[in-house]
Amino acid sequence: MIWFDTHSHIQSGEFRNDFPDMLMRARAAGVTRILLPGSNEPDSRIACRLAVDDPMLYAAVGVHPHDAKTWDEGSADRFAKLVRTTNDKALKIGRDRCVVAYGEIGLDFYRDLSPRKVQRTVFRKQLELAHKLELPVIVHMREATEATLDMLREAYKDGLFSKDHPAGVVHCYSGSAETVPYLLKLGFMIGFDGPITYKNARKPMDALAAVPIDSLVLETDAPYLTPHPYRGKRNEPSYLPFIGEKAAEILKMDVKDVATQTTANALRLFRIER
Repeated sequence: MIWFDTHSHIQSGEFRNDFPDMLMRARAAGVTRILLPGSNEPDSRIACRLAVDDPMLYAAVGVHPHDAKTWDEGSADRFAKLVRTTNDKALKIGRDRCVVAYGEIGLDFYRDLSPRKVQRTVFRKQLELAHKLELPVIVHMREATEATLDMLREAYKDGLFSKDHPAGVVHCYSGSAETVPYLLKLGFMIGFDGPITYKNARKPMDALAAVPIDSLVLETDAPYLTPHPYRGKRNEPSYLPFIGEKAAEILKMDVKDVATQTTANALRLFRIER
């Protein structure tokens, strides 16, 4: 079985001491592709550097809502240059482009680590930048469902999402099953993580059951949200099959079919050649 971990922060310091071994364990588990989302500018640069060096890895760039307050007048130009120079470097060494998405971006009204007004402003600016760069977006949405939907609807109305490709993914989905159709209508895929494996985690299980299989992607969000049976330990990409097995159980599908379909979905989402 072949898996694609569509959201994994393995560029973070938690993996500094065992990075090669961690990737080896991922490959042994059948996880052949991993996307590293950026949380801020320095983090995005590290993700890009790692992605260029390893064809197993892909990168996304952007500013997480927690770090929205770090956005300045030059941020858009610097991110655009980072995408361009990283993909140019990849092409020169025989790779296809390796920056394949913009994110993670969005709204987080749970922690409010950046003022809400700033979060909204920076989210919109980054949606516009992703459109200019022709990249799908990775959306973070926590305790901000209505506000996020309103902004995504406005972006859709303003033509910021591709009509020919998925608009992006709402990652680590924590909303209700009832919200899923609205996101699908806007062109989004839905990403699920370790919480679907937690005992009595009814809400994410019900939400996953509401997602058509061709709109589902799987992710670890490592080093966070470690799935059962390793909950309480550092998460890593090699644990993605546990999430896939639970998804198969919820959907009443063969796990091999879930692996095949979610990988195909991720390739389509990020416009990656097979």
